[in-house]
Amino acid sequence: MRSTYRVLFYTKNQAVKNGKAPIMGRITINGTQAGFSCKKEVSLALWDVKANRAKGKSEEARTLNQELDNIKAQITKHYQYICDHDSFVTAKKVYNRYVGFGEDCHTLMALFKEQLESYKEKIGKGKAESTYRGLVADYKSLLLFMKTKKNIEDIAIDELEKPFIEDYYTWMLGTAGNANATAFNRVNTLKWLLYIAQERGWIRIHPFVSFECAPEYKKRSFLSEDELQKMIHIELNHKRQRANRDMFLFMCFTGLAYADLKAITYMNIHTDSDGGTWLMGNRIKTGVAYVVKLLPIAIELIEKYKGVNERKISPDNVFPVGEYQAMLGSLKFIGKKCGCKVEVTPHLARHTFAVLAILKGMPLETLQKVLGHNSILSTQIYAELINPKVGEDTDKLCERIGHVYKLAM
Repeated sequence: MRSTYRVLFYTKNQAVKNGKAPIMGRITINGTQAGFSCKKEVSLALWDVKANRAKGKSEEARTLNQELDNIKAQITKHYQYICDHDSFVTAKKVYNRYVGFGEDCHTLMALFKEQLESYKEKIGKGKAESTYRGLVADYKSLLLFMKTKKNIEDIAIDELEKPFIEDYYTWMLGTAGNANATAFNRVNTLKWLLYIAQERGWIRIHPFVSFECAPEYKKRSFLSEDELQKMIHIELNHKRQRANRDMFLFMCFTGLAYADLKAITYMNIHTDSDGGTWLMGNRIKTGVAYVVKLLPIAIELIEKYKGVNERKISPDNVFPVGEYQAMLGSLKFIGKKCGCKVEVTPHLARHTFAVLAILKGMPLETLQKVLGHNSILSTQIYAELINPKVGEDTDKLCERIGHVYKLAM
C-alpha cells in the first residue's frame, strides 16, 4: 500500500444545525483528493478536531467512531483492490468504487460533461455558441447544488428520483436567487439529460417526467423609432464601435440573432427576377429556415463591408462579427450615449425588428417566416408588446367625441 494514501474526517462547521455539524470525509492519494459526505452528524462539543473523530467514551462517541472506522475500512478495501488491478490510482477512482460508481455505472454529471463536449464540437456547424454558454452555466448550477445541498459531486442516474429535481428547483428559486425563467430552463436541461439516459437504456422510467413548473417571462424590450434613429445618426469615434453599431442596425432591419449574423455569408444573399435582394438561411439555434427581403438600409450596410475583410472569420462572411461579450459591451456604451431607456444588447435588435414590423402592418404569419420561428405562438409574443389597432381605434373615437367633452371653465 502506498504511503501517500490517507482518509480523514472533519466537520462542515458552516452547515451547523441545532448544534450539530455534518461529518465529511476526504480521500487523499498521491496529491489527488476526493471529498464525500459520511451522512453522519455530530455535536461540535463531542468532536475532536485533531484526532478527526469523536472524543470521550460515551456510547454516542463509541458508536460514531465505530461507524467512521467502518467507512475507512471499506474505502481502504477498495483502494487495495484498485492498487492490485490498476497501475494508476487516484482518489476519485477509489471514491467512485466506494459509492458504487463502477465501470457499468452511469452518472449524471459524467453524462452532462459528455453532452457539453459533443455540443462544443458542433458550434458553428448548426449549433450556437450562446446555447453552449447556457449549458455550461446549467452544468455549474447543478454541480453547485449537489455540492452545497447534497454534499456530493455526482450521482448514479438510476438513483435519481423526483424529490431530487423538486429540491433543485426550490434551491434555484431560493438559495441561488435564479429568476423563474432561468430555473424553468435548467429544469428542462436536466429532463433532457434523463431522456438521453432513457434512450440509451440506462433507466427504464424517466424519474422527472411528472415534475412540472411554469416560467414567468419578462416583458421583452425594444427600441422606439426615435431611439433607433439616434442609433443610426450617433457619431462614434472608434472604428470598432461603428462596426458594432452597424451590425446591430442590420439585425434591427432583418430580425437576425447574433449567432445568425455571425454565420451569414454572401451565399445567403440572393437577387430575384425583379431585382429584389433577399437573405435566406437557417437559424443556428433551431435550424428553422428564415427568409427576409432586405430593406435599402440593410443593403447599404452589406455594401459598406464588402471587401473589408479585417476581423471577418473569412472573406466570405458578410460582417466582421467579433465575440459576443465585446459586442455587448460596445452596444451598452452606445445605448447610454444615445439616451436609450432600455439596455441595448445584440438580441434587442431582433425584438426591435419584430415590433417595428408589426407596427408597420406585417402579418404575423409573414413575420414568423422572417424570424424563423417554429411556432406562430413565439411570434405572437411580440404582438402582445404593442397593439397598433388599439391606437387606431382610439384615434377614431377621438375624432368622433374628442371635441364634444371639455372641462368647465
